[in-house]
Order: sequence, then C-alpha cells, then structure tokens
Amino acid sequence: MIFQNPYSFNILLAGYDKETGPSLYYIDYIATFHKIEKGAFGYGTYFSLSMMDRHYHSGMSLEEAVDLVDKCILEIRTRLVVAPPNFVIKIVDKDGAREYAWRESIKDTGVSSV
Repeated sequence: MIFQNPYSFNILLAGYDKETGPSLYYIDYIATFHKIEKGAFGYGTYFSLSMMDRHYHSGMSLEEAVDLVDKCILEIRTRLVVAPPNFVIKIVDKDGAREYAWRESIKDTGVSSV
C-alpha cells in the first residue's frame, strides 16, 4: 500500500543554464528523478503525452510550443470528464520564468482541429 499525504507530490522542474541550455526534470512523490525532453503528470497525462509524442520535436519555436500546449489542453478538455476549467502556460528560458498566457475556455485555445 502506498501512503500519500499532503507532503507527497510530483513536480516538473524546468531551468536554464548558460552552458547547457534548457533542462526539464520529472520528480515523483517517491523521489524518482529523470531528465526528460517533454513531460506531464496528473489525470490528463496520457492524453498530453500522446499529443507530445506526435507533435514534439527538439528546437521548437515558442509559437510551436504554445500551439502544442493548446493541442494538449484541447485534448484534455475533450476526453477528460473532470477537466480543469483553467490552465496557465508558463515559460522558462534564458530570460527567466514567467507566466505567458491563461486558457480559461475552449474558445481561448484557437485550435480548430487536432
């Protein structure tokens, strides 16, 4: 039996180093640590990762990355019965970490088909 409490959580940790460039790590609630190129967790993980497997490529522009995030959000909202109503898109790059955009409804994504 796995005991989970309020102090157990999963995290995607993103950062940028001048020498190595961008990095993304997945850390789960039992401290498993992996360097990854793309990632997701939560109820929409399988939907998001399948979209990323299909559309992700290294060296994506910001516009391509946001378009992919919008596709993931649309897929989650379409397939997940208890999809969250709001999403926040954040950017981590050489300029630091910042909030980029909010997605509050399906019409906000601008994605007509996946």
